[in-house]
Amino acid sequence: MLLEISTQLARIVLISLMNLGTIGNVLNLFIFTRPRFLRSSCTLYFIAVSINNIIAIYVSIFNRLLIGGFSIDVGLSSTIVCKLRPYIGYVILALLPYFYVLTCFDRYCSSSASVICRPWSNKTMAKRFICGAIVLAAILYSHMSIFFQIQKVGSDTICYPEQGLYDSFLENILYNYLLFFSIYFPPLPTTNDIHRRLKIHLIRILFSHFLTQILCVLPFAIITLLGMFVDRTTIVYTFVLRVLTLPLFASYTIAFYVNTLSSQIYRRQLIKLVRF
Repeated sequence: MLLEISTQLARIVLISLMNLGTIGNVLNLFIFTRPRFLRSSCTLYFIAVSINNIIAIYVSIFNRLLIGGFSIDVGLSSTIVCKLRPYIGYVILALLPYFYVLTCFDRYCSSSASVICRPWSNKTMAKRFICGAIVLAAILYSHMSIFFQIQKVGSDTICYPEQGLYDSFLENILYNYLLFFSIYFPPLPTTNDIHRRLKIHLIRILFSHFLTQILCVLPFAIITLLGMFVDRTTIVYTFVLRVLTLPLFASYTIAFYVNTLSSQIYRRQLIKLVRF
């Protein structure tokens, strides 16, 4: 009964998230590439977030829809696919908090009184950091291409990591808890900054994203942590895990709506875009 409920929830919620997320992230790209926002290096990180979210929707969320909603696992087609599917999926999912951490660093350097820190906040450095984050995530999650394998569990055949310490801890730690070790207090822009209002709105957007990220990711992080100490084969645990995976995926689809609610400048640019 519980598993059937989780299956129906996966179908309804994930399909809705894919539709809303596609529309929202495409609108994000149109808005953040307008001249008003491109004045700031911080905008490049938000553009990277939107592109990453679109990829996450059609790789990670779509794959979860197939598995959780229709019991179709493309990872079972071959050993290579079994190893590459989770590897690519987790790299994409991991990049979102990485980009937000880099955005925080950019805002800190931009508002710093130190002549050493300020040069780190520019478009050239932002492009380098974005590329560096992609390379770092690809390296950190390379272990998945080694430990994931097709295996028999009872009468079922699944693509899953080797049992033991790895599948209960290492698989999740790099993604789930980076965000919570990246506590950030938005810096105030200096009074002589000619783009002060824009920076205030970008900081407001960033702070709103951190709050929504915590609300969406924390429940999933807690349940995966509890999985180290409880029996993860029970129906109740499987049901709770599947349900709490939904807000985790929602964090990749709601950026546009968070931006719209948190920034007046963003809303104005959206209205201009629609009128155009």
